[in-house]
Amino acid sequence: MTLKTVDPVLGETQTDARRKLDALFRRQAPALLRFLSRRTNPEEAQDLAQEAFLRLTHAAGKQALQKPEAYLGRIARNLLRDRAKSVSGRRERSHAVLEPEAHATSDGDPHLALEARQLLERHEAAVLKLKPKTREVYLRHRVDGQTYPQIAAALGIGVSAVEKHMMKAIAAVDRSLGRP
Repeated sequence: MTLKTVDPVLGETQTDARRKLDALFRRQAPALLRFLSRRTNPEEAQDLAQEAFLRLTHAAGKQALQKPEAYLGRIARNLLRDRAKSVSGRRERSHAVLEPEAHATSDGDPHLALEARQLLERHEAAVLKLKPKTREVYLRHRVDGQTYPQIAAALGIGVSAVEKHMMKAIAAVDRSLGRP
């Protein structure tokens, strides 16, 4: 005779809880991967999906989840937001100056100046392709040096909307500059 232990939080056996999580994974993993892949590269999408399910499993072990699918979606969005903040912070700390004169050496190497001008032109073209509000948010932050809360107040939108516009702008500029 085998004795089944009942999880006090979930109110079910650990085997049943694992089966439910496994079924949830089988149902939700493809859609979650599509969602994440549209917002990041495929390898990172796999890592984020795995992290999302790990966090869901951890949360399910602590409390009963009424809507695990919705909770999983929230976890995935939070992971993307956290990733964007860390990527944006790294980029801002290592933000290259896009002025051709700044890249030319003291001996006036014309090749370096040409590369810098071409980089600047590609950057400007990418910024011009952005949707108007996204472009305005991007320029207010990168050119005018405004903080996200300042931009949000000036445009009458939330800070999270500013973050989303910045994520879109940074991704579009990176794609046009051939950055991963």
